[in-house]
Amino acid sequence: MTQQTTRPRQSRLARNLKFALGLGLGLALAATLALAYWAQQTWRGLPAVDSLARYRPALPLRIFSAEGTLLAEYGEERREFVPIARIPLVMRQALLAIEDARFYQHGAVDFFGLLRATLANLATGHHAQGASTITMQVARDFFLSRDKTLQRKLTEILLSYKLEQHYGKDKLLELYMNQIYLGERSYGFSAASNVYFDKPLEQLSVAEAAMLAGLPKAPSAYNPVANPQRAQLRQQYILQRMLALGHITRPVYEQAVAEKLVLSASRHPSVREAAYAVEEVRQLVLLSYPETAYTAGLDVTTTIRMAPQLAADKYLRAGLLDAQGRRGYRGPEAALALPAAGVAGQARKLLAAYPDSGELRAAVVSAVGPRHFEAVLRDGAAIRVERVDPRIVADWSKLPAGGKRAIAPGAVVRAYRDDKQHWLLGQMPEMEGALVSLDAQSGEILAVAGGFDFSRNHYNHATQAYRQPGSSFKPFVYSAALEKGYFPGIYVDDTQRLLRPSETGARAWRPRNYANNYEGFITVRRGLMRSKNIVAVSLMQAAGADYVQQFATRFGFEAERNPASLPLALGAGAVTPLQLAQSYAVFANGGYRPAPKLVKEIRSRDGAVLFRAAPAEEAKPRVISARNAYVMDSMLRDVVKGGTGRGALVLGRDDAAGKTGTSNDAYDAWFAGYSSGVVSVVWLGYDQPRSMGAGTGGSLALPIWSRYMQVALDERAEQERLEPAGLARDDGDLVYAEYLEGDCLDDGNAFIRSGLKCGPAQTAKTPQALDGEAQERARILKLFSPEE
Repeated sequence: MTQQTTRPRQSRLARNLKFALGLGLGLALAATLALAYWAQQTWRGLPAVDSLARYRPALPLRIFSAEGTLLAEYGEERREFVPIARIPLVMRQALLAIEDARFYQHGAVDFFGLLRATLANLATGHHAQGASTITMQVARDFFLSRDKTLQRKLTEILLSYKLEQHYGKDKLLELYMNQIYLGERSYGFSAASNVYFDKPLEQLSVAEAAMLAGLPKAPSAYNPVANPQRAQLRQQYILQRMLALGHITRPVYEQAVAEKLVLSASRHPSVREAAYAVEEVRQLVLLSYPETAYTAGLDVTTTIRMAPQLAADKYLRAGLLDAQGRRGYRGPEAALALPAAGVAGQARKLLAAYPDSGELRAAVVSAVGPRHFEAVLRDGAAIRVERVDPRIVADWSKLPAGGKRAIAPGAVVRAYRDDKQHWLLGQMPEMEGALVSLDAQSGEILAVAGGFDFSRNHYNHATQAYRQPGSSFKPFVYSAALEKGYFPGIYVDDTQRLLRPSETGARAWRPRNYANNYEGFITVRRGLMRSKNIVAVSLMQAAGADYVQQFATRFGFEAERNPASLPLALGAGAVTPLQLAQSYAVFANGGYRPAPKLVKEIRSRDGAVLFRAAPAEEAKPRVISARNAYVMDSMLRDVVKGGTGRGALVLGRDDAAGKTGTSNDAYDAWFAGYSSGVVSVVWLGYDQPRSMGAGTGGSLALPIWSRYMQVALDERAEQERLEPAGLARDDGDLVYAEYLEGDCLDDGNAFIRSGLKCGPAQTAKTPQALDGEAQERARILKLFSPEE
């Protein structure tokens, strides 16, 4: 009989364990298969990444001065794409030290870093460390949202592997460092370097690079402007990491820790300098590139020169304050009700409608004493004002003591600090002004200030304001008369006379000189030097109003705005400061009209030239003869040497030339002139024309012009002018040579005290014996006879 063996019965616990293990393995296998299936489907659905090879971020429009100084930047994002080879090693090391130290050692995912972050987060009980690699951040920033879900994170991991299959580490780091947002509307480290430190990447110190490297994690939290202490702590941690990783030595580390960072003062404004010129350029670019102006990465180089431009802004502003100061103190800008809780906490709201303007700060008066007042600035700072701008009144006691012009609690006033940090009472000017300056040969605009403050008034008075030029228009009348046989040495009767309706084409008119000053017979040259209205009108009448009007259009003036009537001789038309500057350039350069240029070149960000201004020779037609320009230049120089433009003598240059201008009732004040190849025009007046009082072009505009030109002419040599062919001298003054060589004129009129005379070998002829051009000359000269 065979003995039967029996297997021991498994306990229920063992059976349950086996079942659980099998179930677990089954579920794990199912989950793995499901995850693999999801990964496969997700991989197939991942976005194509080859577009990154053609990565072209939206790049802002940038506008530069002629020297390369950034004037303005337009676009929703401040960005500048820089290839990885041009990103300094210290900047890359600083970033990797804090964001992904093993970037070049691990794959798309750093599992060691992931484990370290997980343990750190479990230990602290909150999200203390991140585990995203640079590649994972590129995947998220370029293709995914920032939703904190498991599916998004897993997709990010898969996409990271796909990116590393297509691109090398350097390319991925390049994309990251150009795409990441770093605060203050800056994207990428190159833009951030300019925004925070106003310098290119290659000029960053180790300390500055470490500061920027701390921004990607939280640009607002570690912003050195908004949170300087937190930013510094993170910067020092990054420097410690760089030291530990061997990127910097101990002495470099200690120097970087001790370095005091200087942040840029011009982080926020899109426009830094030359606001009026920049706006003109912006509009020109929008016309040419309406769809892509702010995203195509256009770099526009202007003709603006920084030293002249800064001087134009400075001296026009100072000149307007001087001119307004002559009118006295107007009183506060407004009277506000003071809040019961005090002014300091409400100052920003109270002054919202009264923006600061440069050094002129808006303030709300909180208390008034016998010879002072206390006020609160926009930022809540309290100030005490005990002095007055001497341009307004000589002494505090001269300020209004009562009425609407008196300073009382709640008054909105202007205050500024002097060199000794004392606060002074000031005021905003009601007057406006313009200064435009260009190169006489090329027409390149060197500087343009279109008003007192662009933020207050965008209207560009230099290019848009049509105003009466007054006596600054007279040189064009004289230039036209030269072509009719009228020369500087001929005497004209400077006696007031009545012009009949038959002469004016309208009602009778009795022109008069400034201050009713008349000198009898004077030369044409003296007539221009002393800005004699009677002489200018006589010349206009002699040459013919129609002829003078059409002649003036050669210089760029618009016929419809400058009607053919005798008052045009006194500047009764309308011109812009830029038109006047272009026209005076004709006298300065020998007879050519240059086309004003503000844009020299437009390039794409990769350096391709999209536009380049034509050479000056191609856009500079001759509009008057060289001898006409020479004669006019000689007379305009005399205006400076001994006439109404004597204020320009401060330049100490023999080639300085120009003309003052004051319209009727001093509605407009001008000075237009040139020296050493630079032509500049200054205008002052009210937007709604009204009298500026006793001011003239010589007292209001000329001082601004002279101060500006002292800067603009720096390093420019005086220009010697050779006398052109076709000129001769009669009684020591210039005359066209053919007037001496041909028939002379002797009509027996006593008012011709000098001028062309018959030589011994010539026979004098009466006007009736002359024909053609000679008869025209006779008619002109006869017009200068005294009133009957």
